[in-house]
Amino acid sequence: MSKVTELKTDTDFVAGKFPEQISIDLSNKCNLRCRFCHLNFYEPEKWTQLSYDDFLNIAPFLDGVEKISIFSKYEPLTCRDFIPIFNKMCETDIETYFSTNGILLNDEIIDAVVGKLTYLTVSITGFTQESYTTNMGQDRLEKVRENLTKLNAAKKAANTDLPKLRITTVALLDTLDEICMSLDFAAEFEAAEGVRLSYFESHDEAMSKLLPLVSPEAFSKAIDEAAEYAKNIGVKFEPIGGTMDEIEGDVDEELGHRPCGLPWETMSLQPNGDVYPCTAATTTVGNFFENTLEEIWNGEQLAEFRRGVNNPEAMNKDCAECCHCQIRSVLKVESNDWGSNEECFGGSTRIKKQA
Repeated sequence: MSKVTELKTDTDFVAGKFPEQISIDLSNKCNLRCRFCHLNFYEPEKWTQLSYDDFLNIAPFLDGVEKISIFSKYEPLTCRDFIPIFNKMCETDIETYFSTNGILLNDEIIDAVVGKLTYLTVSITGFTQESYTTNMGQDRLEKVRENLTKLNAAKKAANTDLPKLRITTVALLDTLDEICMSLDFAAEFEAAEGVRLSYFESHDEAMSKLLPLVSPEAFSKAIDEAAEYAKNIGVKFEPIGGTMDEIEGDVDEELGHRPCGLPWETMSLQPNGDVYPCTAATTTVGNFFENTLEEIWNGEQLAEFRRGVNNPEAMNKDCAECCHCQIRSVLKVESNDWGSNEECFGGSTRIKKQA
């Protein structure tokens, strides 16, 4: 039996059953401009953030959900109502997570999340002052170190291991020599979840030269060396989707991507109300200001999207060019090189460079 015949189809969906996980962007803003981030190249039609009252439209739906991530593509701590939203979220028995660059992780935020937030990821690419500034756009590494020191002190004072900390770093061709430094950083700050290595989508010619597909051998070598180093120092290390060989080997030849079940398991929400089948999709399936999340989850727009996920004969454009599916098809040019695109996620348009 081929992989395709074992895949999820629209008939696998059970009406009324809620998703296992919801991802919510509390704002579409960020306090950094990392050189690999889409916000360096595109500007949203409107800058917005979710208010506490807006979140109350979502809250009743959470009783049927197992996990919630208040992060997808932007910095969640730029949301002015982060703390009341987080506190409301914690009224339900649910696994909680968010990712941040750590700069806005102040005393008030730390007090709110310690002992309550399940998982916290801090995104850092560049583990020297110079490299951090080049990759993240500002000289703020020492501020992040200061905030993580405060976080760990607060956890110890409260006698809790929550939030469980993870460091994530982006793999570029010119940062491969710092992967082992990321592991040292994780060990220094007692990151129980270790390091997760992620890849990136290129939005211009200069960044395309740093993609894994330019030199997969160099990436494979660096990942293998980092995995061995992580084992030696006792730090978890997870390249997103696996090693380069695993990523390439797991892609179903008939599908062109890994078998995917995300639209049967997740929903992704934006602060303007737009709902997506997963965090990688660019096709909206509803708006929670216009319909309830239950109506959207059981609605025809999402059902139609599901029918095209694992169907090689009638595949969604999103799925045909997917760069994620809980992995990243790092060896497909069309999945990772967005340099000629004039539009990006959520209707954002390319920033015109001044002559």
